[in-house]
Amino acid sequence: MGYKKGITPVIALVMLMLITVGIVGLAYTWFSGLVSTQTEKGISIPPGGARCYKQGANNYVSVVIQNNGATAAVSRSDIILATINGVDCTAGTSWTTGTSGEYFPSAGIGPGSGSTIMSGRGSSASCANGTGFAAGTYPVAVGTRTNVAQTQVICT
Repeated sequence: MGYKKGITPVIALVMLMLITVGIVGLAYTWFSGLVSTQTEKGISIPPGGARCYKQGANNYVSVVIQNNGATAAVSRSDIILATINGVDCTAGTSWTTGTSGEYFPSAGIGPGSGSTIMSGRGSSASCANGTGFAAGTYPVAVGTRTNVAQTQVICT
């Protein structure tokens, strides 16, 4: 009578444990990727968040951003790009309340919150020439290290 050769129960158990650990490792990696994308400092410009309005004879542009992250506040240092019509709006400005029309909350923009980050005609070192925006359509972009939000604003 011949014996059938096979793996011993101990080797079978070790193989099942290795497979289980591998599956758990893959699941952990996948779920941690989902969580980290929800907590990054993502921003958007909500509908109507970039607008042009008249004050006297000048057109002014106002830009609101929304923090889409789940835990982290977006601070001024997180914004690495802010342009209107391709012109850098961060150059030469401190983005503090009341300085040349640029605003940014000192505590940052909390998760799920929005705030006006630019409002006004821009200073001579900023987005416009100091006298406002002419009639036309202007692309607006605001970005962090993780994403860029873009829209257009129409001045009449």
